[in-house]
Amino acid sequence: MPVTLIALQVLLILLPGFAATYIVQVFAVRGPQTDFDKVIEASLYSVLIYGAFSISSFGRLPFELVAAVPPATEPTIHWHALSLIGLFVITLIVASLATLYINKDGNRWFRKHNLTERTTRRSVWNDILQGETVTDQIVQIEIEGNRSLIGVLAYWSDSADDGSLFVEQARWVSQDGSEIPVTGAGVLLTKEARIKSISLLDDPEKNPPDTASSESMPSTDTL
Repeated sequence: MPVTLIALQVLLILLPGFAATYIVQVFAVRGPQTDFDKVIEASLYSVLIYGAFSISSFGRLPFELVAAVPPATEPTIHWHALSLIGLFVITLIVASLATLYINKDGNRWFRKHNLTERTTRRSVWNDILQGETVTDQIVQIEIEGNRSLIGVLAYWSDSADDGSLFVEQARWVSQDGSEIPVTGAGVLLTKEARIKSISLLDDPEKNPPDTASSESMPSTDTL
């Protein structure tokens, strides 16, 4: 069998692992990886995928090695068509679980038992913006020049090195505390703005201040 055909057969066997790696890279926020790291990760995913398939199919694999038939001199790999569907489903499951583990900080259990101090995310920037914010999170952002911006956090960069944010319903806060609404979709702060701090604020509509109505106060009038 030509060497190129053998390499193609091996690539087909590793393809589920590479597919899982690609899916995780698309949906999970991760740090940079070298090509070697990606190959190792794809190989580990392939082991998990084929192991899960073997268990679910009672020891069978989706392919088998077929002996060479003359005039061929080398064996070849025969794939079972129906088994490929199961392999595809397991690949999606493994990739989805890996994505959830990374994005939802699956290391919390290990930190709880003092097995590690690390999170699954790439930086504190990602830990806070992914783990501590809520839907329609109100933020107050202090930037260089003693300027401040309040609004609803909509988008942020994957990397703290970029440090970009997009804020909707934005309002600039002046030195005297008054707010100046921004007309339009919102404000994009790039790393050139030099963000100094980001405060995650409670929604005032969901946490209204306690007020006492004058009507409920007992009357001091006397007869």
